[in-house]
Amino acid sequence: MKEDIIKRIEDTEETINNKLNDNIAIKIYNFHDRNNGMIVIRKDDKIDKTFRIKAISSCQIDIIRNNKIVENGLFIDDLAKWIYNLYNPVDYRYVFYGGYLNSKTLKSEEIKDIIIGKTPNYTEIRKTGALVHRKELDDQPIVKNYLGPMFDKIDYGIIYLRYETQEIYDMLSE
Repeated sequence: MKEDIIKRIEDTEETINNKLNDNIAIKIYNFHDRNNGMIVIRKDDKIDKTFRIKAISSCQIDIIRNNKIVENGLFIDDLAKWIYNLYNPVDYRYVFYGGYLNSKTLKSEEIKDIIIGKTPNYTEIRKTGALVHRKELDDQPIVKNYLGPMFDKIDYGIIYLRYETQEIYDMLSE
């Protein structure tokens, strides 16, 4: 249930800290109002960032900073990865479904020869609070004959973006 989510995150604090670099540590605060809490991130023994967390389902949270959602619908199982990626370089993997690249996962350097454009960068618009695509989709490759990019998943140091042919998209949308 939604009211248990902040407590569940609080219970994973030690596990999350074990996944982070030695100079980064988090503390989870449960506001005990069922839906809200706070993450305090310490870097080099000083408070570096604070985020409010709000439960939006039994397994997803919004992460809020300065009254703006910075991450919408993050699965709680991905919280450690999200925090890790705040402090470490992130690479992208491009996963293809359908077409001539079906089942291929390409690295940034492998995709450069098939790019026909880039997605818009909405950083400035996002600062106004407007809802636009995820920040991970800013300045990402557009590939001929594929829809996307679409956010697929997050890992430690890696963001996976998904590309589908129209045929695959239609099959998955039925």
